[in-house]
Amino acid sequence: MDEHIVELRSRERVELVATLRDVGPDASTLCSRWSAADIAAHLAVSEQALGLPLVVFNGIRRVVPAQVTRRVIERSQAAGERLNRRMKARGWDALLQRLANGPPRLYRYGTVAHLRLVEEWIHHEDVRRGVGQPRRTLSTDFEAALWNAGIEVARFPEFQLGRGGIELDAGHGRRLRIGDDAPVRLRVAGSPGELLLFFAGRGAAADVQVDGDDDVIRSIQPGLRV
Repeated sequence: MDEHIVELRSRERVELVATLRDVGPDASTLCSRWSAADIAAHLAVSEQALGLPLVVFNGIRRVVPAQVTRRVIERSQAAGERLNRRMKARGWDALLQRLANGPPRLYRYGTVAHLRLVEEWIHHEDVRRGVGQPRRTLSTDFEAALWNAGIEVARFPEFQLGRGGIELDAGHGRRLRIGDDAPVRLRVAGSPGELLLFFAGRGAAADVQVDGDDDVIRSIQPGLRV
């Protein structure tokens, strides 16, 4: 267990719930079809059954071919939407209380702790920036945690698929090259959180500097499945 990651995630969860409570269930988000209530329901669904389904899936996706993982995700989208609707039907107050209770204990361990930090950061910004709130100033510790979590994400086969030759620069000597043997096709610079937003398909809202061909940029988004 990484106690530091757990502490940072706990703070982010508290801030996320506070933001949701402040904007209300019908607020627009960066996820075009989702309201704030939809995002809250999505996060609550992902933590059902003590978090075991997600823990198992994230273990499998590290070792199976990227195409297989993508097919599984695509085929499960309809079922996921049904679960989200059922969760949302429980009501706004119930959703907020569920998220305020915190994530399953299983999410404190290993790679899943990093992945959940990434997901909650992105969805928090989906809500904040969807209503026009400005970019946050993050602590050095939180920026470092997002960078380390992003490296974990970049190791998944489905993230690397079609992204050879992409170089990320988060400043302070933090650089990551996807596909070491491929020539650089695209360079993206920005803080760790902004890089995550860019690769999660929120490029229009991400504060990054991009140097590369437009066709390459279009081909890599969306990247993170959150």
